[in-house]
Amino acid sequence: MKNVEIELKLLLDEQDLKKLLASELLQGVLREGSKKKRNLVSCYYDTADLMLKKHGIAYRVRDKGDGSFEATVKTDRKSSGGLSERVEINIPLAENTAVLEGFGERGLGFELTELAPNGVEKLFTVAVERTTYLLDLEGAVVEVAIDNGKIYANGKEDAIDEVELELVEGKVEVMLRFAEQIAKLVSVHKEERSKFARGLALIGVKSDY
Repeated sequence: MKNVEIELKLLLDEQDLKKLLASELLQGVLREGSKKKRNLVSCYYDTADLMLKKHGIAYRVRDKGDGSFEATVKTDRKSSGGLSERVEINIPLAENTAVLEGFGERGLGFELTELAPNGVEKLFTVAVERTTYLLDLEGAVVEVAIDNGKIYANGKEDAIDEVELELVEGKVEVMLRFAEQIAKLVSVHKEERSKFARGLALIGVKSDY
């Protein structure tokens, strides 16, 4: 199935994050019992000549931390002010291995094997502890994901400390208004770069993905 992912990535320091989580703004819309904590390990793959990237595709395989695995394709995104919108297609996997077929019938329109007939190789790894909450706003349901971890590539590391607001259902304008309320409460910086772009930067490849 073809899905559109709409998210806003924010950067907050530790004290401001604690203030936000304890605030009436967030506590007043927090869905009871929705908190989840998982350790996610995502490996990003491409061909040696980055053929997937050249076609606007980021491909990863994720260990979801609960004994299940998932392959994901994300396409080039539309991005403005930290808000990104892109197609995301997920395939459940039986094991932690790169699977390139099955995305065409789910909305991609072609198989990754057409771009990578000789397979793919691992580019970098992203390991985070993710804490998520669901917020029931008037006109939208939003997932808040707090990621703490690192990107690892070729012996290099890049720390991840970010908060993502992802629209689960409803109007994107509602999520944006809520983000504006957050910005009035604490100091917020918008992160334009995806984890994919940051990982590519570690291996010396420029990307605006």
